[in-house]
Amino acid sequence: MGVVYKLKPEVLSFIIEKKQNNPALSCRHLTPLIIEQFHIKVSKSSINAIFKEKNLSMPIGRRPKQKKKKFNMPPLPVIEGVKAITLVEQPSKLIQENETAKKELNLEEKRIKDAEEWAMKLQEEERIRVEEKLNLEKQRLKDEDIKIKVEEAKKIEEQAYRKSEEAEKQSRQAEEEEKRKAEEEVAKKAEEEKWARLAEEEKKKKEEPKLSPALSIDKTYQMENSGIVLLKAADYVIGASKLIAAAIKSRFPDIQGNLEELVENLIYLPLFQEKAEKPFIDKLLGYLEKIENIKVMNLDISRIITSSLQEARCVKVVLSDGANLYLDAQMYSVWSSPHIPQGFASPIRNLKRYINQYFNEDYPVVLFNAPGYDMLSPEFFTFLEALDAKGKAITNLVISGNKFEELEVLPITRAEKRFFIFGIWPWQFTEYRRIKKIGEFRNFYLEEQNKNFYIADIEIELQQPVKGKQMVFNGCVLKTNLNEKIRLAILSNFPPGAKLAEELASIYFNHWPNLEETFQDYSRKIELSAYTANSQRYFSAENMNLGLAQATTVKELLASYLKALDIYVRWRLLPLGYEDKEFTATKERFYNLIVESTRKGKGCLVKFVLPPAYAFDKDLSYSCHRINEKEVVLSSGLKLYLKTD
Repeated sequence: MGVVYKLKPEVLSFIIEKKQNNPALSCRHLTPLIIEQFHIKVSKSSINAIFKEKNLSMPIGRRPKQKKKKFNMPPLPVIEGVKAITLVEQPSKLIQENETAKKELNLEEKRIKDAEEWAMKLQEEERIRVEEKLNLEKQRLKDEDIKIKVEEAKKIEEQAYRKSEEAEKQSRQAEEEEKRKAEEEVAKKAEEEKWARLAEEEKKKKEEPKLSPALSIDKTYQMENSGIVLLKAADYVIGASKLIAAAIKSRFPDIQGNLEELVENLIYLPLFQEKAEKPFIDKLLGYLEKIENIKVMNLDISRIITSSLQEARCVKVVLSDGANLYLDAQMYSVWSSPHIPQGFASPIRNLKRYINQYFNEDYPVVLFNAPGYDMLSPEFFTFLEALDAKGKAITNLVISGNKFEELEVLPITRAEKRFFIFGIWPWQFTEYRRIKKIGEFRNFYLEEQNKNFYIADIEIELQQPVKGKQMVFNGCVLKTNLNEKIRLAILSNFPPGAKLAEELASIYFNHWPNLEETFQDYSRKIELSAYTANSQRYFSAENMNLGLAQATTVKELLASYLKALDIYVRWRLLPLGYEDKEFTATKERFYNLIVESTRKGKGCLVKFVLPPAYAFDKDLSYSCHRINEKEVVLSSGLKLYLKTD
């Protein structure tokens, strides 16, 4: 027999205990008991090996049968009153015992049979489990084999793809190289044609005069008749020449050259025709003849001039709660009613340029000053709150004409915070302002205007007692020298540190460069309006007697527009009293002057060269100040600044 193994201690103890308690218990009868108790099958040989190891085996051979001993039974005494047990009753008792033993045996056999069936079931389950395990292992090996084959196929496919891609790359490189050579050939040919064309154009330039020898003012030079810069500034505000050029382009798309420059030359031709060279005049008149041949061109130009000369009196600002306040058309300040002095009117195109900058672009709203003397006006405070997105929102802007008629409604779709800049004077709001902090003064040079200032940072609180509110502003204060008092405070709602004081001052001075002189003119117009409100004349095509309806040619219409520009200069850009002067007077006094032009940073500084004993320098200076407030930008992109000697 081999060594017994793989038996749990509890199984081994069970076998030994059963055998010790019943030495007659055989291996065969012990097997089903183990199955019933532990649900495992132990072979008879293993059980027998345990018996031998523990010296529990029965002797070899058959068990000897014991001889039945004979006993002589003594006669039983007869006891009175006790029933004698007869021999007849003993067999029935034995039968009953035998029946009980048989039942126990049958139960024992049934248990053994059930245990054997249970063992067979366990063996079958074990067989199935082993078989499933073998099948899974076979499937795993099969899957691994398939996976290896798939990976090999992928490698083969990737190699084929790389080879194909490499071939395609080489083909593409070859095509690109061929294309590059073709492009180089085309570029070389185009370059040759370009140089040939430039040579031809240079040849033509030498043969023919330039188109605009008398009108370019953004270069350093001296030239007669340059005083027409006043008329060019007026045209920038009114804007008709650009619209006329666009109309000619739409009717005559094949026309060559700079049309805006061409239209300007045709407008100002009467002012320099006598002094220009004949070839240049002939070429200019040739262009004019081509334009004259365009059908209905004169109708287009007449319509453009009429609409461009229409002025706006003010802008009504409509708030979300239905309340209204007003801005003058030149954006000096905020007003409580539409009855704004007529001197603050402006051509509609120029006003819409401001509105577009302030409400559709990111340019801050720049107002000349806050209205009022003792305290900040409620309307101005409300307007600042609306821009700062702290109060009622602005829903519409309504443009009103000189007779307060509604010309156009512009909805405001961007309900968001907008930045603003405005000025206050030292004598304004003294009881309702509180300076929170002020810095040290430092030098500030405004290059475009060639001006020096001293500037210091400031934080100030302004109160509005009627509304019971206050606002805090950041900005700067200005002096022209360190020994004088503060001249102006420039305030804004930019967050602290968002803009340097120098940046705020530059933005303000680009729009309002003249300080006290502008305030004097502003106050004079308000005072004049109070005395002449009922007798004011309005600037319009109807009131100018331009003869647009009678003009039948483009030349006549352009001559009428030149007349309108002169009227605008006299009405809006020269001091009071020039409205009734003649064109010959302004031509002699201003348009025939010589100018010197130099570039300063992002600006073009134009200085009038005044003749000896010139008598109209104050009037010319006034005109320069008004033009500088219009933010005129030349075709070169430079900001125009005018000054006298």
